[in-house]
Amino acid sequence: MPSSQAIQLSAQGIRKQYGHFTALDGIDLDIRQGEFLTLLGPSGSGKTTLLMILAGFLEATSGTLMENGVDISRRPAEKRNFGMVFQGYALFPHMSVADNVAYPLRIRGVKAEERQRRVKHILEVVGLGAHMKKKPAELSGGQQQRVAIARALVFEPDLLLLDEPLSALDKNLREQLQAELQRIHRQVGTSFVFVTHDQGEALALSTRIAIFNQGRLAQVDSPEDIYDRPNSRFAAEFLGKMNLFPLANVTRNGSNASGHCGDNHLHAAAPQPLGNQPLLLAVRPEHMDLHTERPDLSGHNVVAAHLTEKVYQGASTHLALKLGQDAPAINLAVPGNHPGAQLASGTPVWLSWPVQRSFLLEA
Repeated sequence: MPSSQAIQLSAQGIRKQYGHFTALDGIDLDIRQGEFLTLLGPSGSGKTTLLMILAGFLEATSGTLMENGVDISRRPAEKRNFGMVFQGYALFPHMSVADNVAYPLRIRGVKAEERQRRVKHILEVVGLGAHMKKKPAELSGGQQQRVAIARALVFEPDLLLLDEPLSALDKNLREQLQAELQRIHRQVGTSFVFVTHDQGEALALSTRIAIFNQGRLAQVDSPEDIYDRPNSRFAAEFLGKMNLFPLANVTRNGSNASGHCGDNHLHAAAPQPLGNQPLLLAVRPEHMDLHTERPDLSGHNVVAAHLTEKVYQGASTHLALKLGQDAPAINLAVPGNHPGAQLASGTPVWLSWPVQRSFLLEA
């Protein structure tokens, strides 16, 4: 999503204190009109706390929340035109699907004819038009969650907030609901702010990702930019797998840099100044190749390693390797029919990857 997209909601300097504990430490985050923004981070990193402040269920200790240029920091939740979807479905068990979805319209005083029109439309959008008369207990978990999404969208909110809504579902159903969420987002055009700790979910759904770490923002960017160009070791390791090589005696050569990891002379792309901090060479496992003999490749890093462990995972096999006794472990996944999947523990191998797929991070 282009950065020129209009800013709908802006969190400015948001702090939240619980006694001596700082849950949020000066969060600055803009939510753009129509985007799918995911708040990603480990448990306790502050992402749900921020969501509750956006919703109006929590009050920030300090900071400002601006909606289209208007300060709404003290506006109560019921006066904010935001929809909310929780991890638990929170449906009324005695009501039909249609009545559950109509509930927000009823308490807003929307007339019966308009209520029926909106309910029918949003249930068609979420794919539940044929289930209007059923009770929640007659639906699957995925269908119940779609009812909750429909109920949060039926009153046409300016913003939809979703607090880990798929975490209670099994893997296959979760993947189906991810596709449904993407479709619904495209169809209704409402801005979504989605909380998860699932990296794959964040990559699959988001137009932008905000990574939280101990109450602070580690990085806010598109999924592609965070994955390919993380700005910190935390962001690199939290979003996907990453292999890290500590470098010594780092020198610069044009747009690349070189350094030593043990006896290996390694190279990485380095478009930015190096700075004075200890550096790590980072490379994603999918950019590495495994060889049983030393390859002759120009423009690649090539290192000797030995296999320490392998784990069968069906379509792929996970390999753990080491360069030496004190070197960090290297992780690699190969297809099940790859020769590397048949190697015994302790087997010497070679690893290679393109220099331009390597980048530097502060240790």
